[in-house]
Amino acid sequence: MNLKLKCQQDDHQDEIDTVCYNQFCTEFRLNCFKCMKKARIHHDHFDDVEKSNTLFGFIENKNKECDNLIDDLNTYLDNLNQSFTLLKRGIRQKYSLLKERSLQLNLSQINDYLNSSVKLMEYKQSITTIISDQTNKLIHTFNNLHQQLKLSSFNYYQIDDNSIKISKDLYDQGYHLYWKDKFAEAINILDTSIQQNPDNHLSLWCKGACLRWLNKYEDAITWLDKALAIDPKHVSSLCEKGVCLGWLNKYEDAITWVDKALAIDPKHVNSLNEKGACLRLLNKYEDAITWVDKALAIDPKHVNSLYEKGDCLRLLKKYHESLQLLDQALSINPQHTFSLNCKGDCLRDQQQYKEALSYYEKSLKIDQNNQYSKNQKEFCQKKLNQ
Repeated sequence: MNLKLKCQQDDHQDEIDTVCYNQFCTEFRLNCFKCMKKARIHHDHFDDVEKSNTLFGFIENKNKECDNLIDDLNTYLDNLNQSFTLLKRGIRQKYSLLKERSLQLNLSQINDYLNSSVKLMEYKQSITTIISDQTNKLIHTFNNLHQQLKLSSFNYYQIDDNSIKISKDLYDQGYHLYWKDKFAEAINILDTSIQQNPDNHLSLWCKGACLRWLNKYEDAITWLDKALAIDPKHVSSLCEKGVCLGWLNKYEDAITWVDKALAIDPKHVNSLNEKGACLRLLNKYEDAITWVDKALAIDPKHVNSLYEKGDCLRLLKKYHESLQLLDQALSINPQHTFSLNCKGDCLRDQQQYKEALSYYEKSLKIDQNNQYSKNQKEFCQKKLNQ
């Protein structure tokens, strides 16, 4: 691709012929042949002057450098989040004791718990002071870097009203495809939307959501982070990031992000359900039901929440109640594979292998590549052949 820009120096009106890449150059970097011949510009660093057709390669390389830098920064942040999560988890495990768990402890263990917990207030002040001081220092460092890099002064991403409108129209098309489960097609259109308006956080969010459904969780988080950089309070992006972290088995981190969504919208059903799902996966079934019930109080026909509560009840061995909820979910969406598999699990747990087998087979008719359904079908068949 060649540039077709006209030189504007001294009314030359010739096409731009050269580009200067010298780091310390203070002259105008884009010049026509007349500029180079008449003004003898860039003469002290002429080795850094190239033909204009090299510009797109230069931009591509710089984009890669920028992406690599951001990837490095994300790695540092992930490491920080991991350490912080370990700290929070350790505090919860040591100082938070559920009533059900306390009944299983002996006197020596309860005594150790009391010795630790009575000192919590002593540690609490120092912990919050240290974390607050370090956080303020980090924020100050980020602000200084923002000023040094002059990130508020660039103006080459000015977007006109027509580009904004085109971007919105393309988002609407991509969103429609997203709801029809055509995720790859949606991404193609959303990419064009983002090119028209890089600040369209809805397109950034929707691309992240599509990538999540394609099981590309890390990639999804990258795009959701871009959406949140534009609108830190976009509830769907906050929730979607939590869902991705949940699929990456980072349940504590996932809860942190859905809690951010719920702080903005306490009635966000998907966030309430996702918090319940993470608590279930942390084996906190009663707590999970509490949050799923909040979702169902808002939307009694929310299929994922009905399934989630049904699975918690199954794990608590309340099979009759579990089956009632799963039947309710399947009456709303007969093709909900999670509910079909869960109903199979519930019947399997009660050694009703023939009945369980039929539900795994129903699930496989909808999603023939579901490895969990395949494994459970094989398990039930073996039991029936014994």
